[in-house]
Amino acid sequence: MDPTRANELFEVAERLAADASKLRDELEYEFISGQLAEVVATDYDLGEVVGVEQIFGGYVNLSFAVRTRDADGEHRYFVRKYSKAIAEHEIRFEHALVNHINAKGFHLAARVFPNRRGESFVTRQETVGGERLTRFFAVYEMLEGHDKYTWVKNRCTDREYDSGGRVLAQFHYLAHDFDPRGLGREQPPIMQFLRHLRSAFAGYAEQARAGNSVVDEYYLEWLPAIDEALGRGAAQEPELQGMSYIPVHCDYHPGNLKWVGREAVAAGPVATPGSSCCGLFDFDWSKLDYRIFDVAEGIVYFCSSWEGRDSGELWLDKAAIFVRAYQDEAAKFAEPGAMTAAELAALPRMIASANLYVLNWDVSAYYEADEDVNDDEYLMYLKHQVMLMEFIEAHLDELSRLADPPAMPTGPAGLDHDQERG
Repeated sequence: MDPTRANELFEVAERLAADASKLRDELEYEFISGQLAEVVATDYDLGEVVGVEQIFGGYVNLSFAVRTRDADGEHRYFVRKYSKAIAEHEIRFEHALVNHINAKGFHLAARVFPNRRGESFVTRQETVGGERLTRFFAVYEMLEGHDKYTWVKNRCTDREYDSGGRVLAQFHYLAHDFDPRGLGREQPPIMQFLRHLRSAFAGYAEQARAGNSVVDEYYLEWLPAIDEALGRGAAQEPELQGMSYIPVHCDYHPGNLKWVGREAVAAGPVATPGSSCCGLFDFDWSKLDYRIFDVAEGIVYFCSSWEGRDSGELWLDKAAIFVRAYQDEAAKFAEPGAMTAAELAALPRMIASANLYVLNWDVSAYYEADEDVNDDEYLMYLKHQVMLMEFIEAHLDELSRLADPPAMPTGPAGLDHDQERG
């Protein structure tokens, strides 16, 4: 074919592909927004649907703000379309847990609205990749407050690290006596999960060897060190016997909290005057596990640097604020109470394991993706978790002292604790 003619046809094909992609995106939005509007209008007594707006930021489920109107005016609700991988008993566990803690006065968690049949979710059938699937939907209260952070944008103030630790302690107190009645997540608790990851990561390595991306190369380079760290984490299991084993949030990061200013925030029977957190959401990863795993994962999410000269490091001073606040708040309650000396001794290795738990998301989301993903984005995630793995292993002694009382200042006064980290 003549090169000029080939170039012309290529340009036509490029325009057609762009138009097709735009049309696909528009049709997808029309389908999903129409589906959400139909779900709320048909299955709930929440008024006439007058608007649907997608909320971006999550990687697993789809989230929307739905506006309705009734005799009392307009209202906004948070509506979730669950991942196609979710199982019904996992949703029932999540909703039962949220209802349990709300019934006990934890009004920071968005309540789940019942549908017209009294269930906490509804289903619809749809075709995905030529296969008929059941999709689940739930309507939640729209929490007040601001979305200040994400799981990678986490440079909080000292006040917010303190608030984050206290709210986690309040949640553990109110959730500790929850009876799941046989419900739960498919994902096993952390100790069993660590053993599973060693074989799962070996399987991803086979995919990496067949590929040639920057993620493949980096993953294969660091897999031996990752596997050793998994082994050290799994070996901790005997020392955890008898430790507090309760419902955990399992995705506790600043992006799953709503924030307000310095004013006091009421949280029912466990109010924390001056708390910066006014809402906690995304309980869809919740399960039964060791309480210190939830604390450890909170430290990994809240206190690891994603940028700047300290990228890939834990802010040990901020982790200490988080842990001390947790201990102070948890000590107010008989169950599960503050972390014991044994739990604090086990915490550093659990922080390492919690980081590997997050690293698993980086790897599994990349190698199990249904569509093309951005190699540079996932390389950034993987590098962060690997650098953090190395930092944690080198600072286990410092991590063992997070709950110690703060040292008295001996020099000039430093920055205000509520000043943002630069």
